[in-house]
Amino acid sequence: MIVMTLTIHKEADRVSFWHDRVSQALQGDLERRFATFGVTPSQYRLLAALARCDADTVRGLAFSLRLDGAAVTRLADRLQAKGLMVRAPDPTDGRSVRLSLSEAGADLVPLLDAEASAHERAWFGSLSFAELRQYKLTLAKLLQRAGDGPDEVWLRRELY
Repeated sequence: MIVMTLTIHKEADRVSFWHDRVSQALQGDLERRFATFGVTPSQYRLLAALARCDADTVRGLAFSLRLDGAAVTRLADRLQAKGLMVRAPDPTDGRSVRLSLSEAGADLVPLLDAEASAHERAWFGSLSFAELRQYKLTLAKLLQRAGDGPDEVWLRRELY
């Protein structure tokens, strides 16, 4: 009989465990804040992208939001059903559809944006400028490893 002694680490000993806990807490808080408006954080991100005019097609929004086209289509379906977004044929390309905010969506985005800013301040407002900068640099470094990451403007931006 072979006896092996293995050291199996507790999940709570791993940095990734605590990173996940922070991420879950952040997401949960944002979900609760947006629930009062009847939207999810993902739906807000699509509405905000439309409000900023980042793009107005599924393909463009998918690129901007770092999602796949099917996810953007599902979000758009839900937002259209809620009366917050509309679809219209592209006048220059009959195969494409343009997405835009409805009047109700345009009215809601500033309220959601203010709530998102309050969420950021609640979670990160206790950090000094130097701590926030270091946290952002650390996130950027980890994201680079995944082939992703924010731009330099984001790294210099303070909280809203």
